[in-house]
Amino acid sequence: MLELNKLPDKISKRIAGLNWTCDDVGMSDSTIYLFDEMVLKIEKVSRSSDNEKQLLAWLNRKLPVPKIIETVTQDDHSFLLMSKLPGEMACSDNSLHNIEDTIIALAKGLKMLWDVSIKNCPCTSTVSDKLAQIKYDIDNNLVDMSNFGAEIFTTEGFIDVYDLYNYLDRNRPVEDLVFSHGDYYLPNIFISGCDITGFLDLGYGGISDRWQDIALCVRTLRSRHMRFANRGEDVYRKYKSLLFQELGIEPNEEKIRYFYLLYEFF
Repeated sequence: MLELNKLPDKISKRIAGLNWTCDDVGMSDSTIYLFDEMVLKIEKVSRSSDNEKQLLAWLNRKLPVPKIIETVTQDDHSFLLMSKLPGEMACSDNSLHNIEDTIIALAKGLKMLWDVSIKNCPCTSTVSDKLAQIKYDIDNNLVDMSNFGAEIFTTEGFIDVYDLYNYLDRNRPVEDLVFSHGDYYLPNIFISGCDITGFLDLGYGGISDRWQDIALCVRTLRSRHMRFANRGEDVYRKYKSLLFQELGIEPNEEKIRYFYLLYEFF
């Protein structure tokens, strides 16, 4: 339950007396409270929580992202009160029922991100950045094994996290750097029909390879749509083909797999 007396004064004054619900759609470790016109995100202070605040400020008027209303750090926790985005999550029942419109919107969203100039971007999230973080986490026993899909150590054939890290280190791709959302999963993208209405959860965003977001988009499209519609691989391939048709590029399966594997650590 949301206890106002345990929140920072600046936050509690803003939300006193307002009705709220708790959002449990996302997969992050944060706690999200939804109000009529605002969202409160509470999480432990981390690099990603700091990045998100920087990027929300930097992206103001560049992209449709939430506006920061109040931000407070207290007792090793980050409290971020921000405006609520219009539209609906790209993983909503309506969005998945109208999957072709949703794919068109997702392609538009990727292009919008890539159109943002990376000049003066306050955050980087390159392969080198990620591998350095992974190496630190491995060396300090900080790797969360619950993040990994079962297929990583079965069908993908990796022995353990060391084996996976070594593969990623040895096979670093030549990067095509753009502005990246960093967590381009359907719950983080808000849409209305074929159009983007907003981007959420930018803690892993910054300068990164173009295929970072493509890989996660392809992955979430497969998992969300196939689970929702109970359809097979042939239908998924049809919609994947539509995504790349809308992007105007050919799939780079090698990079899709690489960034899919890289993201398992995050």
